Amino acid sequence: MAFKINWKFLKSKKFIIIAAIVALVLIIVGISMSGGSKKSKYETAKVELGNLIQTVDVTGNIQAADDLSLNFQVPGVISYVAVKEGDSVQKGQLIANLSLADLDASVAAAQASLDQKLAGATVEQINTAQKQVDSAQTALTNAQTLATVSLNSKYDAALASLDDASVKMYNAFKALRDVQMKYFTGSTQESLNFQNNLDLVNNAQLKFKQSLTIIKISQNQSDIDSALEQAVDELNVIITALTANRDIIDKEPYKSTISETDKSLIETQKTTIGAERITISGIKNDILVAKSQNENAINTAEAALNLQRANYDSLVARPRDVDVAYYEAALAQAKANRSKAIMIAPISGEIGKVNKKKGELISSNEPMVELLSPHFEINVDVPETDVVKLKVQENATITFDAIGTDIKFVGTVMSIEPASTNIQDVIYYNVKVAINDDDNTNLLKSGMTADVLINTDSRQNVLYVPSRAVLSRANTGQKYVRVLENDKLVEKNVSVGLKADDGLVEILSGLKQGETIILKVL
Repeated sequence: MAFKINWKFLKSKKFIIIAAIVALVLIIVGISMSGGSKKSKYETAKVELGNLIQTVDVTGNIQAADDLSLNFQVPGVISYVAVKEGDSVQKGQLIANLSLADLDASVAAAQASLDQKLAGATVEQINTAQKQVDSAQTALTNAQTLATVSLNSKYDAALASLDDASVKMYNAFKALRDVQMKYFTGSTQESLNFQNNLDLVNNAQLKFKQSLTIIKISQNQSDIDSALEQAVDELNVIITALTANRDIIDKEPYKSTISETDKSLIETQKTTIGAERITISGIKNDILVAKSQNENAINTAEAALNLQRANYDSLVARPRDVDVAYYEAALAQAKANRSKAIMIAPISGEIGKVNKKKGELISSNEPMVELLSPHFEINVDVPETDVVKLKVQENATITFDAIGTDIKFVGTVMSIEPASTNIQDVIYYNVKVAINDDDNTNLLKSGMTADVLINTDSRQNVLYVPSRAVLSRANTGQKYVRVLENDKLVEKNVSVGLKADDGLVEILSGLKQGETIILKVL
């Protein structure tokens, strides 16, 4: 039978829809199958070792410089004034300084410490340090011995008090038993109750006596601690039983029939047992206090010994680079503090006014002199994100489109205005940059547009990566990067440092040079 094609059906709308659905299913299956075997691709970079620089790049207009108000960076008493009104001064020339005696002494002390660290300790210093170690060791030994002796003494006294407590427990039992045999030998409820309380006292004193016999043999301090706890418990049982039987005696018919002597006997035992309970509790507390005091004394002596040993070791050992660096940093800081009390002309110019005299007190907010400058300066608006990077006296490189970028001028950041300016919803701060003396200043004209590149920070021989590789975890803020290890993406926590130019960031920890990091998953 011949197969006959239904051409009418093939041209129908129903067939076209069915064919389209089948084709769509085949396309989806093909895409999913091809995608399942597709290997992930990444945009990567390497962890590099090199130098980083951080700059702030801004634009401003040049103008003739007005008066500069020069202030000391710290308050103090003016010791020397080197200029007077009308004097011409050159950049770097001394203008004035505060009293430097204390600051000079700090520099000298820091220099001496560095020199001593580099030279090493003398024989006399080493011998002195050894004597201090020996003295600290003796103090520790004495503290340990005294702690042992004093604690042993307290435990001996505790054992004697426990023996006395045992006797008093028995006396309480004996007194109750005597009263019981006189008045409570019958089968009344009161007699039964009295007998039960007597049994509690007897059991308590026998139980404690048995424990005390064992402790006297062992003489173990932890056992004595346990016995003190037990003594308080048993004394509580006895005083409760004494109180209960005393209450029975206070009720008729016993109140009238029992002699006052026997009543007083039980009351006396209550008082004695109560006092003994207070005594034992006090002994427990004394031992705890003694242990704490002994521990503190020993810890203090051990800390002192460790300190003297560390001092001795540092003297006999060769100075480490890190130790030398510390003393070098201390010297640099002392010199920096001294320089804050010395006023140097930041640019050449003419002294317009001297506001203070030698011997007067001046604050860091008061201008010392007004300096008139024949030179140019540039006012630039720096956004808030960059102004935090700037410091006064930082250097800048300046170019002018009108002159040509081949000619570069050197500038200095003179001031940073504390007040902000809002420009199109962005916060800016005005920064004044002075142009230093240069052979080409004759080319400058007021109003020229200047490109100012301020060098704010740098790092030498550090690890760095593109900043877009560093991500932050939403919940903790922890920085991390994605690293490619054996074709697998692994997250590594990192610590970052300087955010440098060209979209680079310093890596302080977490990565090694040459590691492959992920910038983007393609």
